[in-house]
Amino acid sequence: MGNIIKRARLANADDDYKQLNILPEQPLPREDGMRTHGREGSYEWWYTDAEFEDGTTIVTIFFTKNYFDVPGPAHPTVDIDITHPDGTKTTQSFQEPRGTVTNAKSDICDVNIGNSYLKYEDGKYILHFEQGDVKYHATMTSKLPMWRPDTGHWFYGDQDEHFFAWFVAQPSAVIDATLTIGNTTTKLKGTGYHDHNWGNISMNKLMNHWYWGRAKVEGFDIIACDIIAEKNYGYKRLPVFMIAKDGEILTDDQSLTQVTREDTFEHPINKKFMDNHLVYKQPVSKKETYTVEFIRKRDIVAVSLLGKLPRFKATVAKLLGANPTYTRILGEVRLTHDKDGVKEVYTHEGLWEQMFFGNNKESIINK
Repeated sequence: MGNIIKRARLANADDDYKQLNILPEQPLPREDGMRTHGREGSYEWWYTDAEFEDGTTIVTIFFTKNYFDVPGPAHPTVDIDITHPDGTKTTQSFQEPRGTVTNAKSDICDVNIGNSYLKYEDGKYILHFEQGDVKYHATMTSKLPMWRPDTGHWFYGDQDEHFFAWFVAQPSAVIDATLTIGNTTTKLKGTGYHDHNWGNISMNKLMNHWYWGRAKVEGFDIIACDIIAEKNYGYKRLPVFMIAKDGEILTDDQSLTQVTREDTFEHPINKKFMDNHLVYKQPVSKKETYTVEFIRKRDIVAVSLLGKLPRFKATVAKLLGANPTYTRILGEVRLTHDKDGVKEVYTHEGLWEQMFFGNNKESIINK
């Protein structure tokens, strides 16, 4: 008897919205409040990134747990990763005691861990990180409305027993910030992004791998994902696509998104397959289509996530065949807008990522 394929879906039925107490096409600030209990059997994090005019990039993440430790106890954690214009890095983190539930509100984004916080105030996000000799304070002003793909909830299993959720509070933001390291303070201006994820089971149980990309091309803001479910869910493809311009979302109907991959090879470092060319085609009507291509040039990061685990757990994971890897890719993002037979093509340098949870090397692309 063959394996029974379980259901995987992006929830978008009327009953799904009612059950989740959210509105179609009207994401609200309360959805960025804490959505889990923060204890065993859950995970949740708030992610922000910023790219500044001087070349500095800063990623800050607030976790309810010890990173991705879904079965483990509450363990509030906040991280900052700063890449300086010369390519050097500064990192810092802070954790509250194990068992401490994150101090966060459920009706609005107001997350506090140690001396650091992320708060929604008057249509803006105020981000503050303070630990050791690093202090970072940023005001993030939205350029686009809050967004999620349909309900933002992917349900797995015939009873929808497991889920992964994603809320994009700021698809694009203008950022004014100050960064202090030791005795040196720098004022920064740039752009950024903030989203929020949560769920009730480890992601590797649900997803085989994904590509996630976010790009700015000639005034357009783009979010594009190619999510492939795990074997138990038939490697189902669950794509995401959104394109916006001038403060308005132009199209985001996931049911129309077509993804193809080209120039596939086995990555020499992580031994997973990698695609040099990703193509997202988004028809708007019979006469209008957006096509976004991610063309890989080189890798910025290519690592095994087993390095995040204690040595014993990493050894057990390898014995069980688990080898989660993460690759951050630099390349060209090419946008083609075809309307009434007239094509406009724009290009810009961009960054995107591949997260690959398993050892699977089967050719499951383009399913």
